[in-house]
Amino acid sequence: MKKRLFISVFIFSLIGILHGQEINSLRFENIIKSLKLDKTKIKEEFCAEKKMPNAEDSYIAVLPILQGKEEEDFFVVRNYIVITDENGVIKNQYFDPVEITSDAVMLRSVSIDTGLYNISSDTRAFGINISVANGSQPNPYSSETVSLYYPTGKTLKKVLNMFELNTHGGEWDTRCTGEFRDDHSVIIMDKTKTSNFTDLKIKTISEETESKEVNGDCKENKTSKTSYRILKFKNGKYQ
Repeated sequence: MKKRLFISVFIFSLIGILHGQEINSLRFENIIKSLKLDKTKIKEEFCAEKKMPNAEDSYIAVLPILQGKEEEDFFVVRNYIVITDENGVIKNQYFDPVEITSDAVMLRSVSIDTGLYNISSDTRAFGINISVANGSQPNPYSSETVSLYYPTGKTLKKVLNMFELNTHGGEWDTRCTGEFRDDHSVIIMDKTKTSNFTDLKIKTISEETESKEVNGDCKENKTSKTSYRILKFKNGKYQ
């Protein structure tokens, strides 16, 4: 029951995040016109927008574009990421080459993260978060990744590609007995630099849970550990 509750809370929280980043209709229409996009190819339920806190009259918008034909419970998208002014006039645009497939593991949300990603003395990046999950009760799985970008010229530079922040997975009998693993990572701006870019310190908390039935009661045993690693800027990206 606890695990099923976890998945439900996870999905509803994603819906809340998406709803809070709905794209402005006027800017949305102007972006479509400027990019000459086919509106039927846009997965509007996953579009997101957020004001840039460090730039005046600037809004980040993400438009997932269908690649090929959408089938039942299956589609592939690529994200158009733009920065516009209040009226939707595009300042920066980038068509991310990475394809996101929604199949057995389904796309749940696309959201924008404008945290303090000060990756150099004069550059602040922003994140695009992709959340996915399956619908399996005996083998639940969910994941959230982040990619980092910053504006340069009339486009964007991608410096971190789909880094996994959160995962949840395991196997159980849907009643009690089973094993689960949860990993939760945060990105910390380190004090050190590589090639004039701030190193990213990754703090990960990993928790393993084993549950089994004992005398009619469901007993859980949890273990947790914390680990750190550093991502350095090399060959134009963090790795």
